[in-house]
Amino acid sequence: MNRKQIWQIVGLLVVIGAIVALFVWFVDLQAVGEVLRTAVPTHLILASFLLILGLLFYALRWRFLLGNKPTLLQTFHASNIGHAGNIIVPARAGEAMRIVVLGRSDAVTYTEATSSFVVERLFEQLMRLLALVAAVAVGAGIELSPGTILGGVAVLVAAFAGIQWLVRQREHVLARWPSRFASLPRITEDGARRTLTDLLDNLTAVSEPKQLAKVMGSSLLAWGCFWGFFYVTLLALGQGFPPEERLAVSLGALALSPPSAPTQPGIFHASVVVPLAAVGFNEVTLTAYAVLLHILEMVWMIGLAVWGLAQTGVSVGTVLQQNSPSVNSPQ
Repeated sequence: MNRKQIWQIVGLLVVIGAIVALFVWFVDLQAVGEVLRTAVPTHLILASFLLILGLLFYALRWRFLLGNKPTLLQTFHASNIGHAGNIIVPARAGEAMRIVVLGRSDAVTYTEATSSFVVERLFEQLMRLLALVAAVAVGAGIELSPGTILGGVAVLVAAFAGIQWLVRQREHVLARWPSRFASLPRITEDGARRTLTDLLDNLTAVSEPKQLAKVMGSSLLAWGCFWGFFYVTLLALGQGFPPEERLAVSLGALALSPPSAPTQPGIFHASVVVPLAAVGFNEVTLTAYAVLLHILEMVWMIGLAVWGLAQTGVSVGTVLQQNSPSVNSPQ
């Protein structure tokens, strides 16, 4: 780990510490504890089931993006190790971790895993935008102008149009782009060509109507389960939120901090509580809700990651690497 990475981690830890300190200063922790004590255990069991089911569909989508080369269990373990890494290690190191875990398998190369991650982010942003629009539609109170919505849609449309262009111009891209990338530091022409080939293979597979339908279907199923997890966890708090607020709060929280993008304690709570409290929802109940959501996510994601490490045989030291393999990987 170099000095720059150390300072980045120190800076992030300072930010997390400041956020936690602000919560302790401004939030009535005793009142939050009283709300948490009312949580219904049977609801938490159902919420946990929905979370795990959503993680399965999330892993299934990654498998589709990789052309069904890895097994569902391989993508499931790699995804969970990455989620746990994002919770435990600063700077979203979990994204590199899951690429390392899957790339070490015989199913795909590092470059295939990396290129599929890039495509996956597009679908994640699409689902997040849909959740945000739904939250606004049911009255979450989040300020979202028509221009913001149109801008988000335009970016996604441009991204998917770019995918279609790359697929159609495959020969041109492979003939000219590697030499241009080779002018960058630490990148060779052969390495760039391998990376572009894997990326274009993934894009070609996804652009086929049947495969695209599978990817979209698994995305909707994953996020549907994630919303169910958020909603049932909210119901576990009993009368914490009035019935007319429950749909808006659960959708708003999902859009702001979905399980597919887990973060450290403090950052998660701030991203959920601050925006929703600012538009009028009860701050104490929101804090209890965020704490309960994050406890469930940490318990299951870290637990599943431990299982994944045991099953894959990958050491903790390996997955704690901060950088994913470069395009110069021999694979």
